[in-house]
Amino acid sequence: MKAGWKIMVLIGALLVCGPRLNAEEQYKKYDATSREKVLLEIAVTAEEWVFAIYADSQEQVYTIPATDISIREGTVHCGPDIALDAGGLEFPGYFIPNDRIRRISLEPGETADKTKLIFWGGDQAQTGDRLRRKKSDIVSFSENVTVAKDDFVRGSVIAFFGDVSVYGEVNEDVVAVSGDVFVGNEAVIRGDVVSVRGKVEISGNASVYGAIKSTKGKTSPRHYGAKRWKAQRSTVATTGAVYYNRVDGATLWGGLEYEHADSIIPSCEALAGYGFASGRWRYRVGLTQTLLRGRVPVQLGGKLFRELKSDDDKIISEAENSYFALLVNEDWKDYYESEGAYGFARVTALGWNTFEVGYLSETQRWLDAHPRLWSLFDDKDFRGNFSSVPYDTLRYIKKAFSDREISSLLLQYTLDTRDDEKRPRQGWYGFARYEYSPGDWTGDFDFKRFETQLKRYQPLGRYVSAYLTGAYGYSSGTDIPLSRLFYLGGLGTLHGYRHKSLIGREYAFVSGEYRFRIPRSEVAPFVMYDVGKILSGRMTGEDSWYNSIGVGVDIDRSVRLFISRRLDRSEADPVIYARFAAIM
Repeated sequence: MKAGWKIMVLIGALLVCGPRLNAEEQYKKYDATSREKVLLEIAVTAEEWVFAIYADSQEQVYTIPATDISIREGTVHCGPDIALDAGGLEFPGYFIPNDRIRRISLEPGETADKTKLIFWGGDQAQTGDRLRRKKSDIVSFSENVTVAKDDFVRGSVIAFFGDVSVYGEVNEDVVAVSGDVFVGNEAVIRGDVVSVRGKVEISGNASVYGAIKSTKGKTSPRHYGAKRWKAQRSTVATTGAVYYNRVDGATLWGGLEYEHADSIIPSCEALAGYGFASGRWRYRVGLTQTLLRGRVPVQLGGKLFRELKSDDDKIISEAENSYFALLVNEDWKDYYESEGAYGFARVTALGWNTFEVGYLSETQRWLDAHPRLWSLFDDKDFRGNFSSVPYDTLRYIKKAFSDREISSLLLQYTLDTRDDEKRPRQGWYGFARYEYSPGDWTGDFDFKRFETQLKRYQPLGRYVSAYLTGAYGYSSGTDIPLSRLFYLGGLGTLHGYRHKSLIGREYAFVSGEYRFRIPRSEVAPFVMYDVGKILSGRMTGEDSWYNSIGVGVDIDRSVRLFISRRLDRSEADPVIYARFAAIM
């Protein structure tokens, strides 16, 4: 309990510091397509509008006659129950706020009166009648939209019951529903131009690379090859991060990411860093090529790397862990150095199902922890690397660990229907991973490893919700690396137990949380229960279960303070925890 004051100081430091150590996490997300989800489809015809809503992977369809669609006070009313405006998209029993819409894409039909708009999910936007999203789509309800001569719109321009005039450059589609489209001299539109129940006018020197479709105008495609490359835009961004842990110490990362607007150009990353305590250079160079876009994008990619890796990324991010290490000498991860290459093929279906197959070739090296690294509020020693492993076992493993190669086939499936990636209120998140590394391949190990996890975020009412987690893992083989075993106990697993004190080859784990949000606030008290078991061999029905119970408070879904106690020992002391979702 004496560590309670440290947690309070840690919270204050986070509130004051403001800047987050998350540049590296942001960089990993440069491939945004794999994380997008289809929230809504609107199929527009001359006779009707068809709305298909995807809530938690379940499709709900509403068909509204065109005669029942009108505009009143900046809101598009579709029958008595559906309304679209700058605040969001409202349907019976379901509301999509604009801060969930990441981008909007177009699937034009043979004619303008057969057009489909697809709304993809995300977590960032700004309010207003015209919404500029992450991908810089412009959407307007009942107002005319003008793209000035020197303007560049990275996404699409869409107007409901308004006209669109383009004199500058639009990287994707231009759509007017119950409105006209005018494309001026020297304007560039790299996608389609569609007017539903309106007309399209194209000036002689304009460049349109997609189809031109309208109810009252011609519907022929126009391409201007000479101007194509002039219209292309690419993005080169710098990225950097500062991390802190007990193996590398302070680690500085910096590099470039490149993403081209044209799908034939691959996205690239090049990063380099240096760990001052370990004296080791780090790097990662990667490339991702999108072969097919649309509803089911297909990608090929690969990377070369020398990184400090940890299987504990699933319980805490590098950024959040750095705060604990820097402020109170707590490093929750165990590490090894990995140098090698990884290649993969990835398919994303419907935005929330991702399938990936890859081949990994890496050399693992043991690195010692540095117990006397500096910390702001504590002078205790950092624990050793893999300190929960018995000393005699660890001494042997350290000698056998270094400079050994893993060659393995990896299969992975990811499910993600969360409404917010960092601070979800509802949805599913889960993964299933299988790694196969036989002894007769080029690697030095012989093992198979399977792990799966499924989380459910479930609202039970306006103020009440429940979070459930289930996980299972199994490793087998004659030579399993230390990093491919399983660990339970402490942060992110069985709270109340010593951190990673339970080690084995097979485990099962279930956690539940029930929370109540105080009305007119973002403060939510909660109770939680964890139960699990782990064994060095196969599990049976007679194995003992470990369990713990905890209570705490969640503040704005960003800061979590809680206390947990194991239930299998009456003399066990409770343990205080803090988590910070804002930097995860």
